[in-house]
Amino acid sequence: MSIREKQFNLAEIRRRYPQLVENLAYLPNREMWLKRIWEIERRWNDFRENPQKTDEVVFDSEPADSSVEGEFEIIYAGGTLGLLHAAVMAKKFGRKVLVFDAHTVGKTHRDWNISDEELQEFVAAELFTPEEIEKAVANRYKTGFVKFYDGNSRIKTPRLYMDNVLDVAVEADKLLGIAVEKLKKTESKIINNLRFIRAFAGKDKVTIECEDAGTGRRKMFAARLFVDATGTNSPVSRQINNGKSITHVCPTVGTVAKGFRHGTSEKEVDFSVGEILVSTEDASDNRQLIWEGFAGNPTRDEYTTYLFFYDAVESKADKSLFRLFEEYFEKLPDYKMKNGAWRVVKPVFGYIPSIHHHGWKNVKKTATDRVLLIGDAAGLSSPLTFCGFGSHVRNLRKLTNLTELALKENACNEQSLSQINSYEPRVAQMASLAEFMRPTPNSESSVVNETMNAVMAALSNLNEEISREMFQDRISFASFKQVLLKTARIHPKVFKLMFKHLGAKGAFWWVSNIAEAALSERNTRRK
Repeated sequence: MSIREKQFNLAEIRRRYPQLVENLAYLPNREMWLKRIWEIERRWNDFRENPQKTDEVVFDSEPADSSVEGEFEIIYAGGTLGLLHAAVMAKKFGRKVLVFDAHTVGKTHRDWNISDEELQEFVAAELFTPEEIEKAVANRYKTGFVKFYDGNSRIKTPRLYMDNVLDVAVEADKLLGIAVEKLKKTESKIINNLRFIRAFAGKDKVTIECEDAGTGRRKMFAARLFVDATGTNSPVSRQINNGKSITHVCPTVGTVAKGFRHGTSEKEVDFSVGEILVSTEDASDNRQLIWEGFAGNPTRDEYTTYLFFYDAVESKADKSLFRLFEEYFEKLPDYKMKNGAWRVVKPVFGYIPSIHHHGWKNVKKTATDRVLLIGDAAGLSSPLTFCGFGSHVRNLRKLTNLTELALKENACNEQSLSQINSYEPRVAQMASLAEFMRPTPNSESSVVNETMNAVMAALSNLNEEISREMFQDRISFASFKQVLLKTARIHPKVFKLMFKHLGAKGAFWWVSNIAEAALSERNTRRK
């Protein structure tokens, strides 16, 4: 069961989730981490229990008290992905920005992996130099692989190896720390422990009301544009999308830990190989659990493991992070072996969002007048790799260039700002493919693994570049068609499963999204 208490209760958490509490025992700030998990889960429960309830947080009028403590060109709520966007706007374009966070700007509860090619987008966006990026790189892998459990699958597949896919481990806090230092050298401002309360979008400016997390004191700031980067359960996103800000979610937990057994066997950790998607059992309790493993700094013996599952928001599956953490510690020995010195360095966790597009165009709203959503608040990244960071990095140059253009032309209305997002037609087609990674209520427990084994078998028989395209969210229509056709030959039941998973309406829109991707690709080539 989820944590539903309105106040943080350490004794209750210790009673109900003893393995989580015990395994975080050596952290000097254990209670802080437990409270962060509790806060995120409580926000999720509020969303889940009242999916259509939308608190009004964006108003199209001036506030009663219009006195402000500072004026900026852009104000950002959210100090991780929002910070990266803000740093480009301040450093490259000279914009005066404010970045605030309910906790600490430049600190995150997740770690990142990506490819060197994608990291070069930071250089192209003029945010980091290659040398600065290198300071945050913890490790590089020779290769990485995907492997789904096939113990009860009629389709057996070996590991699918891929090079240059999620093969660079990045210390997120170190990279964000460099961005913080760059921002401090501009006229911009950073404020920690400040919560977003509401926004008042007027004709010429937007006024943001915040609350000091410690004192409860209200503060007001004004800007030409407000950027919401507060994450999956953004109240702004919920309001402007009438409570339908996301359709699917990926509850994710894990640790950065020391003391795994090194080696090349299945249950040992190899610091030169990344594990992109791995399952070790069939589905149960309406969930197909999936692991990810990647090594951090070898000299510190740090290895990151995630446990997650892909699900629809309205499904009955238990999406509690606390329960998933408890299962993580129970199941971890079946995934990787520990030695006697194993201990947690820090927990990693979150709800990663996605949305299925049932329409001819991107139907999710990512902006309203003088308000723009980015990152997980926008929720437009591909769900297949469960990573908003990669999508944000790949689109950072485009997003910041378009933001600058909007400011230059004073085009901060909803129509203009709606063009500033990371939506691509290919993401819509991949969303429906990711739907096969969750079981239906009446499906056999092995159905997810068997279907994904068929997809991996198809990929193994195609050019390796197609695998890279798929797991880097850049697969072309021609490549996607090859994957579908090859999968159908290997696993003829796949189209029957498509209707079972998606329904007739969902299947229609998947085909429509594929057609949209093909048309978009053709039009791009003609330009």
